[in-house]
Amino acid sequence: MKISNIANTYLVLSLLTGALMPVMLYIGGANIPIPEFLFLAYIFAVPSSLVFVLANGKKGKLVSMLRNRRDLSIVAVIGILNYFFLEYGLTYAERFVSTSLATVIYRSFPIIMFIFLPLVLREKVSRLQIGALLLAFAGFIIAFTGGNFSFSSANGPIILFLIFIAVMSALSSVLVKRYVFDMESSMFVFNLANMVLFGAMFVASSGGGLHFSLPDTSALIAILYVGIVYNVLTGFMYYSALRMIKTTLVTNFYFLSPFITFGFAAVILGEPIRLYYLLIAVFVSVGIVIQKFDKVGGSYLSKEKKKLEYMVYDISSAFVNTRNKEVYNVLKGNGRVLAVKVEKGWHNRLGNLIYEMKQGGGGNYINEVRVYTDMDRNSVSEDESVFIRDIMGIKEHEAALICAGNPKHGERFFTDFSERIRSDRADKIES
Repeated sequence: MKISNIANTYLVLSLLTGALMPVMLYIGGANIPIPEFLFLAYIFAVPSSLVFVLANGKKGKLVSMLRNRRDLSIVAVIGILNYFFLEYGLTYAERFVSTSLATVIYRSFPIIMFIFLPLVLREKVSRLQIGALLLAFAGFIIAFTGGNFSFSSANGPIILFLIFIAVMSALSSVLVKRYVFDMESSMFVFNLANMVLFGAMFVASSGGGLHFSLPDTSALIAILYVGIVYNVLTGFMYYSALRMIKTTLVTNFYFLSPFITFGFAAVILGEPIRLYYLLIAVFVSVGIVIQKFDKVGGSYLSKEKKKLEYMVYDISSAFVNTRNKEVYNVLKGNGRVLAVKVEKGWHNRLGNLIYEMKQGGGGNYINEVRVYTDMDRNSVSEDESVFIRDIMGIKEHEAALICAGNPKHGERFFTDFSERIRSDRADKIES
């Protein structure tokens, strides 16, 4: 299956399964104490995620992650930023406000992600993206206020608490895309870190011991759903899709999640569905359509002051599951994979270009990066090439010139490449 098809499938499935999660948190938290409920969920999540790792043949990558303190620490912190604050916070908040209202506020995290994109991922944000996100935000305001634009002061502290949870989820989602670790192994570490944290909370709340309640059938279903479905499968699918698809398209699409939650809450919890929810759906749909026509947003925000001949794209997402160990190690560190669209004729000149750049003093960085094109099957698989050409809009007579390594070196390479292009054009005109 094509990478883009896999990503879209993951996105849809994670949307559907994630939309049921707030309802399950309400059911579980209403029957047994919150620390106990979530600790039990993670007791199931940890072995389930381990089986998931082994079933996908990722034992070696998990062992490597567990032995690397830096990688282990980063992944554990990302997991706590999202799952701990989300699951404990949402379960607690649902004791004071409806599941539908809590979900709408929490699902504002895609808007907050927009703030982190230029800072963490160095992604350009286009006017079309701003317009699409403003439409989605307008839909959020309508849902949040019930269409009358008035806020209840009694729920003020809970609303602020939910916004804080959304900020944590936004930051963790952006960090997942920034640090390209093996996703199956990351899910295990996410669950392990949170199990330890919720276990400590449960012991503290139980007076220093493990005194379990006897969950009824509904609470047990909630525990299994949160622990296995949401904490393993949904998380894997969402983060995988986020890595492979343009960030703002994923975030805008996820604004559909509250509406699905509204349906679940109505059927399972008996919460009413308001007619103005349909108006919000229109705003979200228009935002998604706008994203389809955007070509600038998501491209790389270069620090180079010199004008580049080409638009630079960050195509690291094409290699999240790469078998190319060199590229995988680049991404696991602080490196990125950048690319520009070039005429195919430059494919034949690439070797000479790198040689000339080394001779011209470019050796201070050119030896630190790997340069090739999407036509190089020793470095880029056919599926990766198809995905790259799709997200960059590459036509038949074009190719992707790729530079993997420190993004600062990559930017410098493309700056020198742009100057070489301009120089060649000037030489042709003179001749």
